[in-house]
Amino acid sequence: MKKIAVMTDSGADISEQEATELGIHVIRLPLVINGVQYIESKDITRDDFISRMKKGCSVKTSSPILGELMKRWEKLLEEYDEILYIPLSSNLSGSYNTAMAASMGYEGRVVVVDAKFVCYPLTVLCKDVLKLIEHGYDASQIKALVEAQAEMWACLIPFDLTSLMRGGRISPAVAALGNMLKIVPILKVENGAIDVLNKVRTHKKAYDMAIKEICDGKSPDDYIFMIVDGDNHEAAIFLKEAMEELLHTEVEIHPMAPVIMSHTGPGTVALGWYRKLKY
Repeated sequence: MKKIAVMTDSGADISEQEATELGIHVIRLPLVINGVQYIESKDITRDDFISRMKKGCSVKTSSPILGELMKRWEKLLEEYDEILYIPLSSNLSGSYNTAMAASMGYEGRVVVVDAKFVCYPLTVLCKDVLKLIEHGYDASQIKALVEAQAEMWACLIPFDLTSLMRGGRISPAVAALGNMLKIVPILKVENGAIDVLNKVRTHKKAYDMAIKEICDGKSPDDYIFMIVDGDNHEAAIFLKEAMEELLHTEVEIHPMAPVIMSHTGPGTVALGWYRKLKY
């Protein structure tokens, strides 16, 4: 049986400690803060990142540094027969296309998967991929299965509209009017892309609507449910308790990493499901 390394990027909301414990390899994505580039988790902590965002710093993200990505692949291929690289959704980042082009030079030993996942569901998917490897699947079989079956859906609820404005998703005028009228957008993550699902007047209404969207008609037999906390623990606890009451299953809370928070802002909370793979 081939020895296969599983690799993702920091769009998976996975900490260094958890990655090490699970045996998942992670390339950390660059963050550009006020024009200065930092590598997430290496050059800047999550707490420092949140503090800078709250102070109004300009934040952008970019794809992995190609040279660093290839260096990591070459090091892994000294120990492994193949690499399964599952980056952030191609609908949100150029990481997938960059990796696909680079993988052409590795004679099929680097297999890039476009799961169209984001945030912690990407980590859950990587856990399932490790199980597939244990069951004897090779890299090309796993790519086919994941791209055919893997599915996640989530609602993101920002604290306010400021970060959406800074990221260019809405205009300054719309952000100012929305904040004044206390409009709360509910963003959906579907097919690996982020779009507006609805807009309501209070966070409580947004949370109630998101819970309904996530939980209705879904069974814990087929889905894993989770909450991703972007520095809004009170809301995360409320959502956890409400979802567990409806679903009668445990709902885990995981911290949102800077890569995603840079677009939605501190105070964002997300809730979603991951459909279990069948194999």
